[in-house]
Amino acid sequence: MSRPPDSPAPAGGLRCGQVERAFGGRFGVAIERRYGEILRAARDTFARRGFHQASAREIARAADLSLAGLYHYVRGKDELLFLVLDSALDDLLASLDEAVAAAATPEAKLVALVRTHLDFGFRQASALKLINRDWELLPEPRRGEIAAKRGGYLQRGLAILRDLDTRGRSGDELVSATNLLLGMLNGIATRPFLKSAENARALAGEVSGLFLYGFLERPADRVPAGAAVHGGAHDA
Repeated sequence: MSRPPDSPAPAGGLRCGQVERAFGGRFGVAIERRYGEILRAARDTFARRGFHQASAREIARAADLSLAGLYHYVRGKDELLFLVLDSALDDLLASLDEAVAAAATPEAKLVALVRTHLDFGFRQASALKLINRDWELLPEPRRGEIAAKRGGYLQRGLAILRDLDTRGRSGDELVSATNLLLGMLNGIATRPFLKSAENARALAGEVSGLFLYGFLERPADRVPAGAAVHGGAHDA
């Protein structure tokens, strides 16, 4: 494998550290940066064209590689999709864990979940699309690995709603409510709803208030959802 030139990684999306984890730190920094560029090209191409419609040649061109050059780094589209999803879910889960750890109340944890999801949708719209749309296209055992991480995210949301529940709802009800919340977030975690990081934070407060207090309750009767967040870097 030839050593590619050392070029800076673009801002946003996959970070060099994530790529290092994905590949076990077994390559030099320059090569792992190159992998990051390839995965970003694959992520954006899959999101735009769809997994089956996207070709390895298109991804290679987007990464400024020949087709043969691409196959020096990966074995094919399945591996690329897995690595994109794996890194994106690691990022999403880590961000949620950090935000929830900084939240002082169950209400604040819900706001943290909503804000994290919308912020991720703003920063990594293509990755969120693939997480929701294309993960089942992976063959086993990789599909199972991604399903486990998706399930971990659902379980975190379920735990937050269980802490909020004062009515002793059944497990099925809580799972339904969690899926309803995440489905709603997936629907609005896109443009034109999200125009900026600041817009994502404002929208998070509105959505959290709606979910916590219902559609018919007057805004004046609510405790502002955003006010429930307690400190932490997530508010910076």
